[in-house]
Amino acid sequence: MDWPFLKMDIQYILLNRIVCKIPSWHVRLFFYRLCGMKIHESARIGINTVIVSPRGIEIGIRSVINDNCVIDGSGGVYIGNDVSISAFSKVYSCSHKTDSPIFEYFTNPVEIKDNVWIAANAMILDGTVLNEFSVIGANSCFKGVTEKGYIYYGNPAKKMKKRNLDKKYAIDFHPHFR
Repeated sequence: MDWPFLKMDIQYILLNRIVCKIPSWHVRLFFYRLCGMKIHESARIGINTVIVSPRGIEIGIRSVINDNCVIDGSGGVYIGNDVSISAFSKVYSCSHKTDSPIFEYFTNPVEIKDNVWIAANAMILDGTVLNEFSVIGANSCFKGVTEKGYIYYGNPAKKMKKRNLDKKYAIDFHPHFR
C-alpha cells in the first residue's frame, strides 16, 4: 500500500466532496487550515471550490475565490491581498510534459499579486505571475507574466489595454453562508 498517496486521496475526498459543500465559511476555513493551507481569516473561498494540495496554497488579506473554482497548489500558489477570482475560474501550478512517453508530471509555482482580478471561467496555468492591478478577462487562458496594471483577454490571453487604476483597494466581501 502506498500510504502517502492514500493520505492525499482521503484528503482530496474530504475537502472536495464534503468540506467544500458546507454552507458555513468559518467551518470550511477550519478544515482548509487543518489541511495545511495558509489563508488569512478575512479571505473567502466560495462553496463548491475544488482544492488540490492545500499545503501549497497561500491566500492573503481580503482575497476572494468565488464559487466553483479550482485551485491546484501542487507546485505552489501564492495569492496576494485583495485578489478577486471569479466563479468557475481555475489556477493550476502543474502540468505534464507533452513529449514524455510516460506523461511526466511537473510543477511550477503561480504568483498572483495584490489587487488582481481574474474574471469568470478564466484559466491560469503553471509558472504564471500576475502583477499588481492586472486583469485576466472572462473565458481567457493565460500563461506567462503580466505587466502591472494591464488587462489581458482571449485564448491565449494577450495584453489589450491599460487598467485605469493605480491605487490599491480593499475588497469588502465577507458572507458567512456561501
